[in-house]
Amino acid sequence: MRFRILIWLAMLPISLYAVSDFDRDQIQQRISPVGQVRVQEPPLPAGGQVPAPEVKQEEPKVAGQDTYEKYCMVCHGTGVAGAPKFRVEEDWKARLAKQDIASLTATAITGLNAMPPKGTCADCSDEEIKAAVQYMVPQS
Repeated sequence: MRFRILIWLAMLPISLYAVSDFDRDQIQQRISPVGQVRVQEPPLPAGGQVPAPEVKQEEPKVAGQDTYEKYCMVCHGTGVAGAPKFRVEEDWKARLAKQDIASLTATAITGLNAMPPKGTCADCSDEEIKAAVQYMVPQS
């Protein structure tokens, strides 16, 4: 009886090793890649020369456009808190009837109603604010 127990105890680690090795093989099969990706250079066009990459030419920015896009567009793009929308003539008509560009610029610099002084650009110069106001006003 003791001999059988001794043989059984000797065989147990071997069988456990076989089970863990079998499990390891199955796990490796399950996580192995299904396919392979092969990246290949596109064929050269006739003549064997590589075409030069196309360079996009940016449109030149108008004075005040950068300032508007960085600081003013947040409110004036959608009309938040009654702000006149970008180049919408109806929104600007009442203001332009009462004020010229110089007084609109002065109002933008000092702030009005929900708009803080210089909008959201505390570091902008008066010239940058003026250019942004001129850029926002409908072109006519």
